[in-house]
Amino acid sequence: MGLSLPLAQPQLFNTPLEAGVRALLILDAFAPRAFDLATMSLLDYYIVHTGDAGGPPSLHPEINARAGEYFVRRHLVEEGLLLMARASLVERSFTDRGIAFRAHETATALIDLFGSTYNRRLAEAAQWLAHEADAQGIDQFIQRLKEFLERWSHEIVGRAADNV
Repeated sequence: MGLSLPLAQPQLFNTPLEAGVRALLILDAFAPRAFDLATMSLLDYYIVHTGDAGGPPSLHPEINARAGEYFVRRHLVEEGLLLMARASLVERSFTDRGIAFRAHETATALIDLFGSTYNRRLAEAAQWLAHEADAQGIDQFIQRLKEFLERWSHEIVGRAADNV
């Protein structure tokens, strides 16, 4: 009788694959726009925290360290974007401001295959973000999202100082 080892479950959460799927949903919703890594990191935060931007209820719970969560995501978002680029689902372009990412024309076909409730809610959140960006103007919308994070950073520092 052979020894049978349990199969390791693949890690899906907080991986480049998960971040890449979110990036794909964002870029598809904003197509044909291209965004740099900083903007993608910002939109990656807000795709799961739409409630923080005045949108529909967030997919992930609210936490006090919102700004910290945003900064931690940046590396993971970059790895996810590069993974999607290797799979030819995201295109990279070089601009005068650096590298920008855009959904490849095949992205929508893959997104249509996503069937889980969570992925459908992510897609809806990405669509909401794109709609708000169109309604407010992309530059004003991105600036507003940045201001939310800055305000949370100041609130957290203020609370920490109060507790000292």
